Amino acid sequence: MAESAAARAADPIAKESVVRAKKDDKTFDYLQSRIITHWPEARQILDGEMPAPRTAIVYPTYVCNQDCVWCEYNAENTNQQLDRMMSKDNLFKLIWDLKDLGVRAVEFCGGGEPTLHPGLAELVREMKARNMSVGLLTNGTKLKGELASALVDGASYVRVGFDGATPETANAVKRPKTPEARFEAVCENVAAMIAMRNERGTGVKISIKVVLDRNNFHELEQCVQIAIDLAVDSIQFKAARLTPTELTPEQGEFVNRNLDRLRTAYPEMTIVGGSAKLNMKTQCWLTPIQLTVDPMGEVFLCCYYRHRKDKHSIGNCFEAPLRDLWYSDTHWEKIRAIEPRECNNLDCRFVNYNRIMEEVMINNDAQFEFI
Repeated sequence: MAESAAARAADPIAKESVVRAKKDDKTFDYLQSRIITHWPEARQILDGEMPAPRTAIVYPTYVCNQDCVWCEYNAENTNQQLDRMMSKDNLFKLIWDLKDLGVRAVEFCGGGEPTLHPGLAELVREMKARNMSVGLLTNGTKLKGELASALVDGASYVRVGFDGATPETANAVKRPKTPEARFEAVCENVAAMIAMRNERGTGVKISIKVVLDRNNFHELEQCVQIAIDLAVDSIQFKAARLTPTELTPEQGEFVNRNLDRLRTAYPEMTIVGGSAKLNMKTQCWLTPIQLTVDPMGEVFLCCYYRHRKDKHSIGNCFEAPLRDLWYSDTHWEKIRAIEPRECNNLDCRFVNYNRIMEEVMINNDAQFEFI
């Protein structure tokens, strides 16, 4: 007779083998490697043909209920003269225009807090019904009620910014504008959402992200322990850039050294990221696999447009058809004008994506057409 699951669970050796298996599973970093699945689009780009984008990053609003010390969008967040939120009609039309363009997945995030948009819950459910994948980067302050329910049922992932492991540190960094934006409330929201996810048995991945600066880098281990206590799926660390509180080189080394230690000490938790800085050495050419749209309808080559808006914008999709903008000569001109030194102001995932794809498609022939 086959051994029961309960018996295996009670066996300490079996438990240890499960922990080892989970740890071994992390040796394959699919988050970096999945760029290779974009090779057909990359092939089109190299051949001078504009591919349809697979992913879109959408900023529904510049409004935010926090005022993070390192945020580069503080001016947009506090400018009362700016129409800072997409109308519901524009937001929904944008999503269906993106789908028509070929986009399969949308990540809602932005220079503001996306969950402050009142139409988001309804939109997530409609996107699920139309087979569009949803991701969300959020400060976690609105993850409750119908929005939490819609995300549990319809999202692929939700990543919550914590930026500290204690109320004192997190609130000092996040500078909440309302009581519901405080650290303690966010912890309650995440715990309740994970309980809902587990009860419904859905596949949404719920993780936390910590942006590190001089205010919070000393709480690395406590952040990992918070992640374990909340039972999130993973925790990501990333260094703040272009801010007076940016980590010193010595603090950055401390972070990476201790994250290596914590990955060994806490094998049950997936710990990714760090403070290491990767710089673009060649011109970025992979931007057409995705696009970014801000609350005003401006379409950018990537999400790191803040310090080069004119150079990175290909037009406004509220003023001209999105498809026309995408396949325009202007789009190609903007790609060819990308300056690597400007890319290196911040930590962009495309630095490593370009490195990988250049290695397997330009420096070598990986012959992806074969199995």
